[in-house]
Amino acid sequence: MNLQVFCYVGLLRFPEQLEACLALLPEAQREEATKFLASMKGLPKAELIRRWRKLREEESAGLRRYAYERAGIQLDELPPALRPWCVSWLADQHG
Repeated sequence: MNLQVFCYVGLLRFPEQLEACLALLPEAQREEATKFLASMKGLPKAELIRRWRKLREEESAGLRRYAYERAGIQLDELPPALRPWCVSWLADQHG
């Protein structure tokens, strides 16, 4: 699980429930998420959205590179109907 995504989504969509959700994480992940959360708590919503968008773009670029290395294809070259399946398969393979 990407703890940064966990924190971004928690702050943006469920801020009142985020602290309770942190308690559900294993201790090591909870400590890491708490530290990351502390570094972003005072940020305005627009900045949180910008950082989350950047993180998603980086993950997407990594997945596209992985798809090319693993299967020798660009995801954009696939028919639109196959893209979600391929992305899901690659995510399962990539972790």
